Amino acid sequence: MIRIGNAQVSLERREAFVDGKPILLGGRAFEVLATLIKAKGRVVGKDELFSQVWAGTVVEDNNLQVQVSLLRKAFGDRGLIQTVPRRGYRLAAEISLEVPGEALGKSPLCAVADTVELFDEHLNVPVLVVDDDPSVRTALGRLLRSQDIPHHLFASAEALFEARLETPCACLLLDMHLPDTSGLEVQDALRRLALPWPIVFMTGFGTIPMTVQAMRAGAVEFLTKPFDEDQLLTLLQAVRTRAVAEGRRWHHARQVEEKYQRLTQRERQVFSLVVGGLSHKQIAKQIGTSEVTTKVHKKNIMNKMQSRSLLELVAMHNVIGARPEGLGGA
Repeated sequence: MIRIGNAQVSLERREAFVDGKPILLGGRAFEVLATLIKAKGRVVGKDELFSQVWAGTVVEDNNLQVQVSLLRKAFGDRGLIQTVPRRGYRLAAEISLEVPGEALGKSPLCAVADTVELFDEHLNVPVLVVDDDPSVRTALGRLLRSQDIPHHLFASAEALFEARLETPCACLLLDMHLPDTSGLEVQDALRRLALPWPIVFMTGFGTIPMTVQAMRAGAVEFLTKPFDEDQLLTLLQAVRTRAVAEGRRWHHARQVEEKYQRLTQRERQVFSLVVGGLSHKQIAKQIGTSEVTTKVHKKNIMNKMQSRSLLELVAMHNVIGARPEGLGGA
């Protein structure tokens, strides 16, 4: 789903909402909107709009003006679509990718990941291909099938985020330039969802700053199309092996998070002080209670976290501290 101000638009389902309420758009109006969204702030000329919306049909200029007026009225914002004299139109509002639940385990992508066994080897790890070019998806699908590699093909980021996969073990072949967003935005959304999938970016053209940004954010590789099939298969073998290790770490972090949520606020406070190396006496003084009560809190923490030693508690606390911002309770 794409967010535009107070509106949401699904290019996949051809739906639009304002403040959560559906709005009715005709086919032509939606095509105009979709073309402007895909332009990502670029001015779209009238000729381009006519070729996209009225392909093979001769129409008058006022038909386009009517559709733009309908969009402005439907969204209740005349400034949403800017008229650029003698050039065309552009979407003036900021466009962002909206994912279906920015909290650990709330995305359909990982909704049941904790109910299945983790993969023991990379052979079962699926490759998620996200590319709006049908020819690329077809070619990659054919290649992956020829190697018996499980895979899923998606034409957009929206389709990916609405999928339901039953494992935290996966890797992505992700196009950098998608119709509804950028590959970097998808990468950031996966980070916010705490999904551990290694990403290999694909692009027909790339810049050094773009590559640096992707690699700094954790991308495994940056491939320029067209790429060598043998090179890709060799890379995927290493990436899928990495996906298993990342999936196991993700699964462990999720288990630790679930245990942590059982603690009371006072127990979480004591937890941090215990792993910080304070004695029972020091903790009691800091939180204003007795040593006996502090020992009870520590015992409850050990039981709820299912920890057998202080070292295990420290390791678990490090996992909690490494959570992406905004995930889990405080």
